[in-house]
Amino acid sequence: ETLAQVADNAKQVADGLGKDGRLVLPVEFAGVVTTSDEIVDVCTRASADPEVAGVIVWMHTFSPAQIWIRGLNLLTKPLLHLHTQFGAALPWDTIDMDYMNLNQAAHGDREGGFMHTRMRIGRKVVVGHWSDPEVQDRIDAWMRAARAWHDWQGARFARFGDNMRNVAVTEGDKVAAHMKFGFTTDGYGIMDLADRMDGVTEAEVAALVEAYLAEYEVVDELKPGGARHDRLVYNARQEAGLVAFLAEGGFKGFTDTFEDLHGLSQLPGIAPQRLMAQG
Repeated sequence: ETLAQVADNAKQVADGLGKDGRLVLPVEFAGVVTTSDEIVDVCTRASADPEVAGVIVWMHTFSPAQIWIRGLNLLTKPLLHLHTQFGAALPWDTIDMDYMNLNQAAHGDREGGFMHTRMRIGRKVVVGHWSDPEVQDRIDAWMRAARAWHDWQGARFARFGDNMRNVAVTEGDKVAAHMKFGFTTDGYGIMDLADRMDGVTEAEVAALVEAYLAEYEVVDELKPGGARHDRLVYNARQEAGLVAFLAEGGFKGFTDTFEDLHGLSQLPGIAPQRLMAQG
């Protein structure tokens, strides 16, 4: 009877979290888990499902945390620990031991939090009532980070040129990035981009120039007839070539370096900003 009530309440929480449109991703109720095997099953299914960006756990009542060890060791998706209660206020007129036994999140979440810390699990902890807009905003912020991590898995990034000579902060470790973040970094010469720019049509360039003039405040010298209008045209050609290169290679993004400019008169300037604006 208690577990049936836990399941019903948990479904209401899952449904309630997304009903106001404050969360960027839907929340799906995955069931009440009470044994190590059930936890292993949920964690392995979540880890294997490409549609799952992260896992939210909440201890409605007391949950001995040692039963979570195996499952949490197998979980590969981002984890959020929601420390909440089903009810927003205590029912002082009717509260009894049955109610206290059912609503032991203060006990269960403390037990769970101890185990998460003991296992050195990186996770997000959100405290407060699940219906509170501030709580939902914090969950939404985590969801956006989890979605970005999910988007990285198997992603490819193009690296034009190498690190700038003797610079430390940009000397990345591609193997470590692949292991930690899940994406690969593939190296290309900057001439590969220059060659792709040569294949851009005049119509594509003209369309982008028109977009720049319509969307931004452009100084007179960059406008048609201005002394440096050719620089605006060149940036449009760079953007069209870069977007085509990334699309054709299935890349999520790119890096370049001031040290490698072979075939280019300048590094891409407008294009990276517009790509970032597109997410």
